[in-house]
Amino acid sequence: MPTPPSSEYRQLRARPDECRVLRALLDAGEGFVSGSQLAEDMGLSRPAVWGKIKKLQEAGFEIAAVRNRGYRLTAQPEVLHPALLQLAAEDQGLGMDCLYFPVLDSTNNEAERQIANGRRGPFAVLSSCQTKGRGRLGREWFSGSAENLYLTVTYEPRLPAQKLQHFTLWCGILLCRLLRQDLPESELQIKWPNDLHCEGRKFAGMLTEAKLDADGLKALFFGLGLNVNSNPMNLPKALRERATSLQAISGKELPLNRLAIRALKAIEEAYAICIKNPDTNRDALLEAWGPFDSLYGREVVAEYAGQTIHGIARGIDSSGALLLKTPEGKPQVIRAGDVTLRQF
Repeated sequence: MPTPPSSEYRQLRARPDECRVLRALLDAGEGFVSGSQLAEDMGLSRPAVWGKIKKLQEAGFEIAAVRNRGYRLTAQPEVLHPALLQLAAEDQGLGMDCLYFPVLDSTNNEAERQIANGRRGPFAVLSSCQTKGRGRLGREWFSGSAENLYLTVTYEPRLPAQKLQHFTLWCGILLCRLLRQDLPESELQIKWPNDLHCEGRKFAGMLTEAKLDADGLKALFFGLGLNVNSNPMNLPKALRERATSLQAISGKELPLNRLAIRALKAIEEAYAICIKNPDTNRDALLEAWGPFDSLYGREVVAEYAGQTIHGIARGIDSSGALLLKTPEGKPQVIRAGDVTLRQF
């Protein structure tokens, strides 16, 4: 039997004492936490508590230490941190483990390695940098900024594949709903089937991959690359006119760790919708898709089944396929392929 592939990448884990100190600081808000109280609660000496504080400071947390008052958290790291992810997951009631790697080739690749080595789903792999991030149709996804989110959620459904045929679409819908809470003035939309756009510029991409066997879906990998707090001007020149970020759209920085867990909760909800009653949810899908459809009523070009097809986008059907009306007035169903706006 072949040896399962091992990961050459280093996972960072949240340390329990670190989480307890950080929880006390977060719960205190703008108030101070007594060092002696922390020591008593944790069964540590005062110097040991100070050592935990120093470790957090070295990781990018700004913590004020005032004699006779204690410690106060004044700023958090602007990048992913395993302790912040764990505490946010506890607060949100997330039903999966979160594995954080500072650097990976690809979160999808690491998720596959985890499954091969015996980890059971569901779980999420998150990283601050991907060296070989990929998108749909094998395209490269630029993912070198630690100010963004790169993650993969893995499920082991053991269900017929058609039961999850709407999963990516539901993920897009629920992620847009979530992000509109933070950006209520912005028109966040989905470009069928897997891109999130604002005013014609892409800020997120989704990639769903699957492993099948005779029983159906053995493993399902949902990857998300979300431009959060990065500056689009730092992207490669070829991407600057086509890409954006949530910060560029809203003019404000979003808390990356909390947003990561909220995004994972949205993906959890999408999965639950699909496996509970897919037949009932077909009508719900059509209704939910409409407000976020960036292509509806626009002239598009579809590369499908070896053909180039021109037409007006008319939404999706109950299977999740894109509907077009050709120049001859004929309906055309696009089930896969690449779709772009027609350039004049």
